[in-house]
Amino acid sequence: MISAISATDEIGNLLRAIRLARPDGQLYANQKDKFQEAMKMVEQIAITVRKISRKKELTLLDCACGKGYITFMADYVLKSKLNRTAHFIGVDRNPGLIRKCIEAQRVLGYQNMEFYASDIIEFDPDKRPDITCCLHACDTATDEAIAKGVTLDSRFIIVVPCCQREIHRQMQRHPLTPVTQFPLFKERLSSIFTDAVRALVLRAAGYKVEVFEFIASSVTPKNTMLRAEKIWTEDKEALRQYWQLRKTFNIEPKIEEYLTWLQPA
Repeated sequence: MISAISATDEIGNLLRAIRLARPDGQLYANQKDKFQEAMKMVEQIAITVRKISRKKELTLLDCACGKGYITFMADYVLKSKLNRTAHFIGVDRNPGLIRKCIEAQRVLGYQNMEFYASDIIEFDPDKRPDITCCLHACDTATDEAIAKGVTLDSRFIIVVPCCQREIHRQMQRHPLTPVTQFPLFKERLSSIFTDAVRALVLRAAGYKVEVFEFIASSVTPKNTMLRAEKIWTEDKEALRQYWQLRKTFNIEPKIEEYLTWLQPA
């Protein structure tokens, strides 16, 4: 969606402001993969935005926003390619990163953004988001983003998980221990298992869920995307499957702390 980068055009200024590009507007060599990841995420956001009426003012909640790559690049793409405007809310627990986002916003003169230093699950925005997203929120921060999107009744939730350590630590006594006795297999299985649990939770909460690779693994091995759309029909079978997996693998997913209806009776 961004075919060329110039030192003088808007995208060049933007990429410099968020520190993805050099003073001449060209990408830093060590940031090219990050740029590709962010752009692929933004492409999925753009696809999702097409499903939302033009009569509606868009609100996007960027969880674990970091330096704001998704927020700033999504704003550019929506304006320049889809002729859509949106209000962006970025939240990250790292105050230093939030300060960088605010500084970039100041340099660019954007008025349609706000940034907050906070844990995702504790953050309470003034506006209900149409889209809740996060790219590579580490470990249970992805669970926070999903739970926050569900709690806020966000129509769309788009997440790309990273560093699924929680379930990995818990996978000790289960029927597949002959497999997970090998560290590599345990790492891969725990990652798949973690994201399968998240997909089931989203379905149980009334979302239609797609799971797919959003970018080539050569760019990042953490390339699994969960894209969910609220359809208002809770899936009781998905909830049953969630509890079956929980019991079989003897785990207690962190997301239960954030969604009380998941907790044992």
